[in-house]
Amino acid sequence: MFVWAALAALGTFVIAAVAVGSVTGRLARSPRRSVYDLEEAVQFVAERLPAELTAELSYDDVRAVLGFHCDYLADKGVASPRTADEIGSGLVLVSDDEPLAFVLGRCEATSLDVSDAAVATILEVERGYYQAIGAIGPQVTGPEDPSSTGPDGRAAAPTMSAGPAEHESGQPVRTDETEGTE
Repeated sequence: MFVWAALAALGTFVIAAVAVGSVTGRLARSPRRSVYDLEEAVQFVAERLPAELTAELSYDDVRAVLGFHCDYLADKGVASPRTADEIGSGLVLVSDDEPLAFVLGRCEATSLDVSDAAVATILEVERGYYQAIGAIGPQVTGPEDPSSTGPDGRAAAPTMSAGPAEHESGQPVRTDETEGTE
């Protein structure tokens, strides 16, 4: 009887060790996720806005603009409201003004009374929050004109900002929302 109990305990331990080891190994190989906390971002941005904007904007205005920007990133497949969700791993290129245009459109659609300049400033200050949480990595250089070709005749990659880690394929993970996103 004692032998069966010992074998059962040993079998249970081996199964648990393999399960924990496989999850730990998978997490160790995956890049660290930057976690965007909306309330923390609102506080960060509100504290860094120019004095003339703090007089006319409420925390709710800032929260709405940042929320619209989060919606934009989710629509592009580079953000998720849950950290366990898989997000896109391919490079997503957008024009510099696309995120701003999306947020301005959402402000207009919801009748949020915030000037275009205020929205642009909020998004620019939010970029500092992305840098603070590690969502924006160092600048990666490339040709100025993305349609230009390299010496081998293939199209060259545009200038982009790389994320804090690389994807399993070795390609940089792009998280810079003003120059393009991933």
